[in-house]
Amino acid sequence: MGLEVNMCIKQDTVFTRFKGELDEMSVTDIRAKLCEILRKYDVKNIVFNLKDLSFMDSTGIGMIIGRYNQVKEKSGKIILCDLNQNIEKIIVMSGLLKICTLRDSEASARWFLGL
Repeated sequence: MGLEVNMCIKQDTVFTRFKGELDEMSVTDIRAKLCEILRKYDVKNIVFNLKDLSFMDSTGIGMIIGRYNQVKEKSGKIILCDLNQNIEKIIVMSGLLKICTLRDSEASARWFLGL
């Protein structure tokens, strides 16, 4: 199926929306794009909207952990929002909620960040 990605920057936050499968085949490009954005722009937070994500494997989890380590250096946050039931199970089992904030919607994530 592949992966469609939409990224936009609002103030100090990059909003990333996924549609499809976040796996070993797609994670390399996403990682590179997010690293470039964090390096080039005054961004310290990442919001991952996972509403339309149909699959995520361990490389997707690893990519989120890697971005957490980057934003942590800037005192930033990783926010996961709009999780569907299957992805929520993966997120909970992986332990990502120990390092990421969970919000119901992108609007709730914006409110949480004061945007």
